[in-house]
Amino acid sequence: MKPAKKKKPVPVQKIKPVQKVQPKTGRLGKWRMKLEALPPRLWTFGGAALLILAVGWFLLAPAEEEAPQGPAPSAVLGTEKTTSRQQPVSSTPPDTRMAGKRAYFIQSVRLEPSEPTRMDSLKAEVEVLPDSPGQLDFSYQWKVNGLVIEDVTGETLQLSPFKKRDLITVTVTPYDGGNAGIAMESPTIAIQNIPPTLELEAMTQSKKVGETIQLQLLGNDPDGGELSFSLESPFLEGMTIDKDTGKISWPVKPGQKGTFYFGAAVQDSDQAKVAKIFDITIE
Repeated sequence: MKPAKKKKPVPVQKIKPVQKVQPKTGRLGKWRMKLEALPPRLWTFGGAALLILAVGWFLLAPAEEEAPQGPAPSAVLGTEKTTSRQQPVSSTPPDTRMAGKRAYFIQSVRLEPSEPTRMDSLKAEVEVLPDSPGQLDFSYQWKVNGLVIEDVTGETLQLSPFKKRDLITVTVTPYDGGNAGIAMESPTIAIQNIPPTLELEAMTQSKKVGETIQLQLLGNDPDGGELSFSLESPFLEGMTIDKDTGKISWPVKPGQKGTFYFGAAVQDSDQAKVAKIFDITIE
């Protein structure tokens, strides 16, 4: 047998040790090493705490206050016959006398009577500030339901051309030697309902026992509404009324002589009611 050949030894390669990368020794590097050394659980709880603190700060932080704004003008005065310039309108007097180059002279404007009807004449009552000039002139602009009444420029307004529930305002502009001050508008008032009137008229001339007496109630609504009639206390036995026409019928029984009293009323569409007591004499 041939002798076995000896195997050549495999050369062993030397492995160089891995050199660790040294972090920078600056301030950020030191903090990074400290943070990486913290356990993962601490990172979880720390992140949750930071989130809770951020939400709490957002909810509890005071809101920024908006800069105060001056009061908005209540209205803008339309074109007046006395001047072609538009005047600013104020509903309440300010604390200062001057606004730019225009002065506040008017303390208040009100309308009298405060609950007018179509039978009334409305007047603008102007109160000036105590330190206003003694000689002031005023111009008046009246409005009904927001529309300017062009042919009325004085301090009074006749309400007969209008109807109940119309809304009335007046804007007053002061003038000091031809220089216009700040205008002021009155509170709005509404034209009130006028109660109806009621009268009685006999339709039959004879008022004797055994006859049926015919009477007629006469009602009038100055506002032009519909009316309804009714009998009121004291009542007379057998007396009837037509609620739409106001016609009354009363049969006089034997033995009924002398003066008798009965009540009647008229009511308009606004539930305004007028009642009276009438008398009738039986011969």
